[in-house]
Formats: sequence, C-alpha cells, structure tokens
Amino acid sequence: MPPRPVDHLSSSMASMNVGGSSSGKSSKLISKFDNKRSTAQENYPKVPPIPEENAWKTVDHTKPRTAERPTLRPLNGNRHSPPSAAANSRRHVYETPAKPNSLYKQSLLPPDQRDPALMEVEANKGKLFLKAQYKPGWIIRGLLHEQDYNATSTGSNITVTDRFRSETKFGPVYTKYRKMIVLTMFEDHYLAVPLFTHNGNGLAYKSRPDEFIGIKDHRARGEGLQQSRHEPLVTEVINSGIDLFDVKSTAHVTYALSRKYDLPIILEGQLSKFSINRLIRLFNQFAPTELKDRQGKVIH
Repeated sequence: MPPRPVDHLSSSMASMNVGGSSSGKSSKLISKFDNKRSTAQENYPKVPPIPEENAWKTVDHTKPRTAERPTLRPLNGNRHSPPSAAANSRRHVYETPAKPNSLYKQSLLPPDQRDPALMEVEANKGKLFLKAQYKPGWIIRGLLHEQDYNATSTGSNITVTDRFRSETKFGPVYTKYRKMIVLTMFEDHYLAVPLFTHNGNGLAYKSRPDEFIGIKDHRARGEGLQQSRHEPLVTEVINSGIDLFDVKSTAHVTYALSRKYDLPIILEGQLSKFSINRLIRLFNQFAPTELKDRQGKVIH
C-alpha cells in the first residue's frame, strides 16, 4: 500500500479551530474528508508482485558481445595501433582461433604466409556492370566452375593435384578465372565464348580444331598464330594492367556459356569491330537454325 499522503487541507482546517464558535463546523468538515480519503485508499488497485523471472537482471559487461558468438573473432586493435595489455591478457578467454590468411588482405601478409588461392581471388576481384553497359566483343574475365571431367571420364575420384581443383560432396570441381568474349545479351543473362590455352598446347590435340578460333593481342609484335582454318581475331583495346594474351589462346566458338549480369567480372578490353562481326558470323554458322526431333524431322 502506498504511503499516506499529507493532507494539507485537514491541517489548515485544524489550524482554524481556535474559536469556540467554529469548532463544531471544523470537526464535521475534517470527519467528512477523512471518510472520503479512507474510501479512496480502499478502492485503490492493488499492484501484484513482479515475478522473479521478470525482475531486473545484472548484465555482465566483463567481455564483449561477440564472445558469445563463436563464428565471429573479436579483433582488438588494428594494423595501425596494437591491442592494449588488458585486451591481450584476457584474449585467450573468449577469442575463437582463426587462420590469419582468411582475415587479412593477402598483399599485406608476409610472403611466406600468403595463400596462393586467396591471392588469386584478391587479384581477380571484379565488379558488377549494368545490362545496358554490356557490348558484343567485350573481353571479360570471370569465375567459372565446372565438373572435373578428368575424374568423370576415367571413373576415378583421383586426378592430378591441381590448385584449381576442389572437392565437394557432389564430386571434384574445377574452378578457374576464365577469359571470355561476349557474344550477345538477353533479358537477365548474356552469352560468352570462353578462351582456352589447353595447358599451352593450343589445338595440337583437338579432333575438331575448326570449332576454335585464335585471338591475337594487338600489343604483341608479329602476326597472330593461326591454329585452325579461321584467321585469328584481333583485339582493339586492352586495359592497363592486363598481361599479354598467350599466343596459343583460342575461343571455343561452339562452347558458348550463359552468365547472369549480377556476377562480378573484370573488363579486360574488347575486340575490333571487324573481329567481333567475324566471331558472330562464325557462331551463327555452327548454331542450328532448325531443331529436329528424334526421327530427324524439323519441328515447326
């Protein structure tokens, strides 16, 4: 029950009781107000006690919030300011062990601590381009994942150790940053033909070399290497920082790939207008104009 408030009105009326003539009226007024006050206190709502589980709790601020999340690794200090002595003294209590290679920029690490795979990811970090920016003839570089055909064709799960090969629960996957040439654009994706060097062998061991066409870097001296019956394509613009194209590089015309616009790429340059027209014309020659059913009949 809340404390009884001070009744200033009763005190002031009691102080008026100094003469005999007004003492009767004052007593009646005081009694009347006392009755009203007692009735109001009886009707005052009772406040139930607060359950213990809802009561205030003391929060322990001796360790950071991230200590309760094992997937996060709290970092104290940075590469400009070292962590304090107090932070170092209690770091072992809540810090989650993590590999430094996965947390820092590879170029900032000592050479003996750099991960070759992460170094390549860092070097090939691209950006997104709008659909309206894409043009036929663009030479781009993007990440391409393919099933490891070496393991599939031999029926074995063991292939030559390769830094581009990784194991997944679906089998081995071959991943590489692949150069490609944009052919045409659609609503939410585009078609591009990939470039291959075939481990530096070019088309020496290909049974159908005419499905490929070479490409010549305009910055290189001499004539381009013609590896099939098609004369090599020629670049017109190559952005700064891009290495010379391998002379054995060829575009696989019949192996066009579909790619989404929301995949990051590196724009390396573009073909000359004459070369992109030749590439599209060659692609149209290989592309079927009429699809047939199982009996070989044209579907109309």
